[in-house]
Amino acid sequence: MKIWNRVKLNIQDIGIFGPGILFRHVARITGSDTASVRMLSLGEIHLRPRESDVSTFRDIFGGNYAAQSVPAVSSRLHAVCDAILAKDKKPVIIDAGANVGAASLWFRDRFPKAAIVAIEPESSNLRLLHRNLDGRPDMYVLEAAIGSVPGFVELSHEGLHDNLSWGSQTVRVAQGVPIVTIDDAVSVVPNAELFIVKIDIEGFEHDLFRENVGWIDRATMIIVEPHDWLLPGRRTSKFLQKEMGQRDFDLFICDENLVYVRSDV
Repeated sequence: MKIWNRVKLNIQDIGIFGPGILFRHVARITGSDTASVRMLSLGEIHLRPRESDVSTFRDIFGGNYAAQSVPAVSSRLHAVCDAILAKDKKPVIIDAGANVGAASLWFRDRFPKAAIVAIEPESSNLRLLHRNLDGRPDMYVLEAAIGSVPGFVELSHEGLHDNLSWGSQTVRVAQGVPIVTIDDAVSVVPNAELFIVKIDIEGFEHDLFRENVGWIDRATMIIVEPHDWLLPGRRTSKFLQKEMGQRDFDLFICDENLVYVRSDV
């Protein structure tokens, strides 16, 4: 049964990404740390066979990511993107907690005229993030964490059941990996206007939404994976709930993500 389930999963992957995705298995055979595969519409992508990279790409490209199966959401977003471009401004999509770039590449495929700012603090993720995004037009990689105010963080895997790189948590410290704000990230792009913010930062959303939240009112869509399930008792979504609850956004629940779409556009 396990073998048949793997066969079905590989068939599913071929349908989403094309047959090139199967070359990831070569790395398992050779013992290589990374696999280079060619995916439909994405080109060459680098993945780690013993990490969660493939399942992350599968979840984003094979499901209802960012509520795009809802026609009203898709049309609303493209209308806003076109309106920003008509003002000779650059729509900016922030990918906070970019991992190896799956969401960034998904946004590039859907909004090819937007700029993507991918923010990632974990070093092994960063190596592949650079390999997957560097050289693509209007894609920027920031080696940092995202937070409400500048400062520094260190990375921790405390309390996790595994040591996979996706689960690295950030904790404020006096020195370490720099923290950038949403406004800092937007400023990387010339002539920019904030468009979409995607947030998957393993509980640090408690910090991001705690203060300095004016950027929320400039975003058309905000995608957040809350992590109360991962860190019970810490109320990591407390400020997220408070800030979003008092604003006019439609809310869609898509798998593990909360997708907020501004209702007045």
